[in-house]
Amino acid sequence: MRSRKFGFLRHYRKIKIEGINLSHIVNKCIKNGIILKDLRWKNPLESTVEIQGDDFDRLKKAAGHSYKMTVLKEGGALPLFRSMKASLLTIAGAFLLGALLFYQSLFVAEIRVDGYKSLSEASIRQTLAEAGLVEGAKKEDDYSHVKAALYEKHDEITWVSIYADGRLIKVHIAEAGRQETAAGGREKPVNIVAARSGMIEKILPLEGNARVQKGDYVNKGDVLISGKYKYQSTDYSRGDDFYIMYSHARGQALAKVPRQVTFYMEKNERKKTPTGRSVWGIFIRFGDVEIDTAGGLCKYEAAVRHETALLKTMRPLPITVSILKIEEVELEDLRRDAQQAEKILAAALRQYQKEAMKPGEEIISQSIEYEESENLIKADVFLEILEDIGEEKKIKVKKQHKNKDETTEENTTS
Repeated sequence: MRSRKFGFLRHYRKIKIEGINLSHIVNKCIKNGIILKDLRWKNPLESTVEIQGDDFDRLKKAAGHSYKMTVLKEGGALPLFRSMKASLLTIAGAFLLGALLFYQSLFVAEIRVDGYKSLSEASIRQTLAEAGLVEGAKKEDDYSHVKAALYEKHDEITWVSIYADGRLIKVHIAEAGRQETAAGGREKPVNIVAARSGMIEKILPLEGNARVQKGDYVNKGDVLISGKYKYQSTDYSRGDDFYIMYSHARGQALAKVPRQVTFYMEKNERKKTPTGRSVWGIFIRFGDVEIDTAGGLCKYEAAVRHETALLKTMRPLPITVSILKIEEVELEDLRRDAQQAEKILAAALRQYQKEAMKPGEEIISQSIEYEESENLIKADVFLEILEDIGEEKKIKVKKQHKNKDETTEENTTS
C-alpha cells in the first residue's frame, strides 16, 4: 500500500467502506496502483479512507458488489469550481430575474378609470389611447399631456388625477353632474340666439316665442326664440298694467350655413403589380426591442409588407410575434381621369360628413371647382349645410313690484 499527501487543489474523496475481509480490498488497491490516504479501521466491517477523485470508479470496479461504498466528503479544485459555478449561475439567474423585473416595471400593466358618471369608460379610454396611455406603453413621469387631452375632448370633466401605483395607472376624474345642471338650467331664463350667421330654413319653438321665420337671414347673436313674454295683469289689486314674464326658451332653429372645404389628390394613381417574388421572416417585439428577420433580406426597390400576428400580449411584458411576408411589386403611375377623381372626392365628402358634421346636420347643396398643378388636383367644395344654429344665452331679468303708487325695479343676471 502506498500513501502520500494530496495537494490542496488535488481532487480527492473521503469514502466509507463496509464489508467483510477489508484487507482484501487494500491488496487490490496496491495491485491496481490506487493510492490510499488516512486509512482508518473502525471495526472489522467498516473503515474510512481518502483516495484521489479519479480513482473512485477504479476502486468500485475492483471491489465489485461485495462492498458498500459511501462518499463522506469531497475536496480539492474540482468541487471548489463546481461550487463556484453553481454560485455564479445562481448570481447570474438572480441578476437576470432582477433585470427582468426592473424592465417589466417600466411598462404599464393595467389602467384603472373611476369617478366618471355621464361619460362612458370606453370614450375615456379611447382618449387615453390617443394620448399614448395604453396597457403595454412605457410609464412616464409626467402625464400632463394626457390630462390636457381629457379636458379638451370632454367638456364635462372638471378635474383629472393620474398617478402610478407600481405598474397600475389610476385615472380619477370628476365631472359636472349633467342632471343637476340641466335641472338648474330649466329654471334660468334664456333666449335661443344664433351661434353663427345663416339663412333660416325652419324654426321649431318648443317653449318661447319665435322671433324669425323661414327665409330670414340672421347674424351671430340675433334672438331666434325669445324666453321673454309680455302680459297684461288681470289682478285688479295691481291694476291692468303690462308685466314681463321670463322662461327657459327651447327649440330648434335650422338654417342654411355656407361652408367651404378643400381636398387635394394626386394626379397619378400608383398601381402595384406583384412580381411573384417574396421573402418570408419573423418579426418579434419584446418591449422596445425589435427583431425583423425579413427586413435584412429584402433588397427589393418596391415591396408590400404583410404581417400575420401569432402572439400579442401586454402582460407581464409587451410581446409581439408575427409572420412576415415582404412581396416585391412593380410600381406604375396611371393618370386619373375625371370619373376617378369624382369617386375619390365623393368618398372624401362622406368621410368629412362622418367626422366633421354633427348628427342631424345634412348637406343640401354643393358646388365644386377644380384646379390642377404639376402633381396635384385641388378641389374647392362649396357646401350649404342645414344645421341647428341655436344656442342658449341668459337673460337679464327685471323684477317689478308695484305697491300702491310706488314701483321698484331690481336688475339681476341669472
